[in-house]
Order: sequence, then C-alpha cells, then structure tokens
Amino acid sequence: MYSIFLGLTPFIFITLLGFIFGRLKIFDLSHAKVLNLFLFYVAVPALIIKFVAQSEIGQVDIKQIISYFLMQASLGLLTFFVTSKFFKRPIPESIIWSLMVSLSNHVTLLLPITKIYFGTEVITQVTSIILMDGVILLSVITFFLELTTKKNIKLLFFLRNVTFNPMIFSILIGLLLFIFNYKIDNTPIDYVLSVLAACVSPVGLFAIGITLSFYTHKVINKLTSTISILKLVISPLILLIIAFIFFDAGLPEKIPGAFFVSVAPCGHTAVVLCSAYNVSPENIIKALFISTFASIGTIFFAIQYLQVA
Repeated sequence: MYSIFLGLTPFIFITLLGFIFGRLKIFDLSHAKVLNLFLFYVAVPALIIKFVAQSEIGQVDIKQIISYFLMQASLGLLTFFVTSKFFKRPIPESIIWSLMVSLSNHVTLLLPITKIYFGTEVITQVTSIILMDGVILLSVITFFLELTTKKNIKLLFFLRNVTFNPMIFSILIGLLLFIFNYKIDNTPIDYVLSVLAACVSPVGLFAIGITLSFYTHKVINKLTSTISILKLVISPLILLIIAFIFFDAGLPEKIPGAFFVSVAPCGHTAVVLCSAYNVSPENIIKALFISTFASIGTIFFAIQYLQVA
C-alpha cells in the first residue's frame, strides 16, 4: 500500500507545484495556455505517433474496447441530460460537459501511472482506448459542437478540420508507418519522439496545476460535485455492468485496462474546447480540480485491487 502511494506522489507533487506557482503569480493562465498548446500541437502527437507505429494490433482486447466505448456513449448521454435538463446549461456547454465526463485524463496522468504498475497487456489496452478517443469521440463531439454553434456547417470544411486535428493527424501518420512496416526503433526519429513524449506528463500536470490555482473560489457546488461523481463513481459501475451484460466480464480484473481508465479524472480537452466555442470554463475547471485530486483515491484503489487480483 505504501509503495503504491509513493509511486503516485510525483504526479501529485508536479500538479501541486504548478498550483503553488500559479498562486504565487509566477505563472498565470497565459503561461498555462502556452504549455497546453505545446502539448496539443507537439508533445501529445509525438506520443501518439510512437504508440501507433510501434503498436501490437493483435494484443488489443476487443471486449474491453467495445465495453469502454458503450460506457462512454451511455455516460455522455446521461451527462448531457443532467447538465441540460437538471442544471439548465446551454446546449454547447452540455456537450462539452459530456465530453469531459466521457474522456479521461489518460494521456497526461493515467498512462505514465499504468507504465509503472502494470505490464504490456494493460498498457496496450489503455493506449488503444486513447487512440479510440482521439479518432471517434473527439470527432463526434466536434461535429455536434459545430452543428449547435454555427448555422451552416460545410461537410468538406469540417472533415478537413477534423483530419488535420493534431491528435487525429498524428494517428494517421502512425498508421502509415505501421502499415508500411517502417521500423523507427533505435532511430533518430524514435529518439526525438521519445524525448517529446516524455514531456507530456510533467508539462501537462504542471499546466493543470497553474490553471486550477486561478479557480479556487467555491470549487465545490452541485454541478461540479455531480460531474465528479459521474466520472469517478458512476463511470466504472456502468462499465462493469456493460461488460457483464455483453461479455460476462463484470469484474475489474477481467477488463483491467478499461477499468483503470474509467477511474481516471475528467479529460482536460474540455478546457480547450471552451475557448474555441465561447463557453465559460469556470465550472468546468472546478470540476477538473475536484476530479483530479479525488482520483488519487480511485486510482489508488484500482491499482491495489488489480494487483491483488
């Protein structure tokens, strides 16, 4: 138990470090934005290219992917209903809330933790979920945001924007390298990608800490608490129910990769979309604040349970 907590402390410390520097006004939101832009356009695409190009497609567990996707769809619809009908939020904001709960902070936080505590099999399932989220979920959410915020949506223009989204474009590059069997192992390309990929977790966590430091007033309210419960408690329960119904795999140890992602905090991508679609990020960042620190408990529980199982 102590070793698990000790392994999580670097991730907690980096986030708290960003929070402290933000409170001291050494870094502000503009600095956090620059760090997030670096992640969005450079570091995360490098990480994805490396994953896809060096992936083992045969090791992907279809039941985990399908179970997780159905959970995301169910949870996204539930979140949209709760935020739009119960909390009376505008449609674009409710869509972003749906994305925030459906997505996990798996690239910045969960993946590095997975590499510490689990073997290749679980890492493969986690990375396959990350890739699925990049291609399917972001595309669908972006489409509905365009549909609800703009009167006329041009399909070709939309498809071009989606294709050249850094995350999706990097997946396409990785797929080309994989399909044509271009080995990047132990090459300068592999070195550059590895160095950039190593920046994702520390830079991302530090930027999250800075951002959170500017939204500490009345963090806990009905909306932010509900979102955090949906993400950290309801999400894994729905996943296990779906896995049990369709695959007779209703225990966490039968779908370890998918279960581990389901207990991660809300996705940080929602903050970026707030700027793009003129939605106030205040409550979204507060929910991110709660789920990020509360997830230390859910991640700790999941690691302990899965290692014993």
